[in-house]
Amino acid sequence: MFRAFHSARMSYRTRMTSRLALALALATGVAVGVAGFAEPAYAQKKGKEPKEAKVQNSKGFVAAYEPVEKAFKAVAEGGDYSAVKAQLPAMIAAAENADDKFVAGQMTLVVGNKATDPLLQRQGLELMLGSGKAAPEQVGQFQYFVGNLAYQAKDYAAARTALEAAVAAGYADDQLPALMAESYFGANATNEGLTYLTKVAHERQAAGQAVPESWLLRGLQVAYQAKNATASNDLAALLVSTNPTPKNWQAALQVVRELNSTWTSEEILDLSRLMMASGGMQRDYDLAEYVEAADPRKLSNEVLSALDASAKAGVIPANAPRFADVRQVAQDRAAADRADAAKAKGSAPATGTAALGNGDLLLSVGDYAGAEAMYQAAIDKGGVDTNRALTRKGIAQLQQGKAAEAKASFAQVQGARAPLANLWSIYADKKNGAAAPAA
Repeated sequence: MFRAFHSARMSYRTRMTSRLALALALATGVAVGVAGFAEPAYAQKKGKEPKEAKVQNSKGFVAAYEPVEKAFKAVAEGGDYSAVKAQLPAMIAAAENADDKFVAGQMTLVVGNKATDPLLQRQGLELMLGSGKAAPEQVGQFQYFVGNLAYQAKDYAAARTALEAAVAAGYADDQLPALMAESYFGANATNEGLTYLTKVAHERQAAGQAVPESWLLRGLQVAYQAKNATASNDLAALLVSTNPTPKNWQAALQVVRELNSTWTSEEILDLSRLMMASGGMQRDYDLAEYVEAADPRKLSNEVLSALDASAKAGVIPANAPRFADVRQVAQDRAAADRADAAKAKGSAPATGTAALGNGDLLLSVGDYAGAEAMYQAAIDKGGVDTNRALTRKGIAQLQQGKAAEAKASFAQVQGARAPLANLWSIYADKKNGAAAPAA
């Protein structure tokens, strides 16, 4: 079972709701009574030329607007705006021109803000945008707010339309791509949402920009729930290449392990090694899987090293009862396995299978140079799982500090092991202090 995530969606929705409420209040700067009425053309004195005005409202609209404004002012702070809301439809219907629609939108938005009514907030913004009178620098922001409000109303298609308009208007906000992805997820268009989110994350990574961890954790959660292995592999790699914390390594590796269903204990072993190396080994469940894949009867010294490292890191108690039997078996085998490894190092195996076995034994006792040579011999002689040999050759090279050579080995891995090799390659970059290249 996948254990690393808390409720990414709930934290996202709470954060966005609070941000939207504040932003709507600040963005418009609307104050009732200064809506911008110019002296209407019908009221100008005869013989005087009209002055240039920002707003030219119709006589009928002014007559419909003034009672709404009066009713609004009569409501005490925090009071009931029901009577004001009831008058809004008539005011909106009285709008004859663009200026009328803009002012009607302002009033509707202000009432929506005061009454905490998202339907009115959205209607007000849409009226202002539809009037064509919104300031150019506010169009993108208003479209973003409309998209957010439409999303909250579960009007996902409208949300995407508004968000796309916000982007077209040059509006930039780290939450916009996340909201766009959520609009797909909410409409059960999961694959489309994952494709969009992954594309945007890759674009930001390629441009050298930060990729918010929250995007990738949410995408990884959705991909996992949808059992989409391809998206999970991609998002896991993005997560650890852009935000390589131990917790993120744990999350990425857990998802990749769970969704690559054709993997055997050999792939699980190499994934567990990466989890240990990256600091992602933080649960006794993952450690139990590691020691089971390594098998204390075969790779006893590696099992002991994993148990000791986990105890030192606080993952398990020093003498955890759960692992007592495993430790005892490994201790009983350790000396003999070290002796066998010493013999293997000086041997010249006749077959690729023998060389691969020798490489595994040497890797388990920490003789990385000897393991590298044996894995290369296994590849040269053939008759083995070449992708397994290449993966472990890369691990042995990386343990010697040969990051470039390790990455070259990982790059040759194909098939089911390719996602795992890619994660090892990303780890090689991080261990070497280099920025991981955009995938």
